[in-house]
Amino acid sequence: MKMLHKKETRKIIDELEDYYGAGGLKLDCIFLKNNKNKIFIISKDFKSLDARDLRVNGLGLYFLNVSKGPRLSIEGSQIIGRKARKNVYEVEDNELSEWLKGYDLKCDESLKGYKIIRSNKDFYGVGFASNGKIKNFIPKERRIRGNV
Repeated sequence: MKMLHKKETRKIIDELEDYYGAGGLKLDCIFLKNNKNKIFIISKDFKSLDARDLRVNGLGLYFLNVSKGPRLSIEGSQIIGRKARKNVYEVEDNELSEWLKGYDLKCDESLKGYKIIRSNKDFYGVGFASNGKIKNFIPKERRIRGNV
């Protein structure tokens, strides 16, 4: 994992603010990037640790994948969602149930790009809208089985 510099971090935050209309984001943390273009965030207190003898496979909270645009993780959608004013898709309870099971959602043909999925005041990840559906990115191990 590579620790991102302030300039790289600012670029990511600016892109999120622009794409999701989430002005004034204050993410006071360290951004780390792995070789799969996944961004993880970790407390700035991490810098004060003596990390020379640490052997770790991963650090921080998975926040965002930047390989094909600003695709937030579930936790990333919860962090950004409260400030987002654009690219948020509101779902009803029956649609939410399907989403949590891993199914794609039907939507208007005109919708394109990544959308934060919201129901009431809660956020449930991000999907990609195209061709009248929103593709679900919830990992299989995090999906709900059975009736919700």
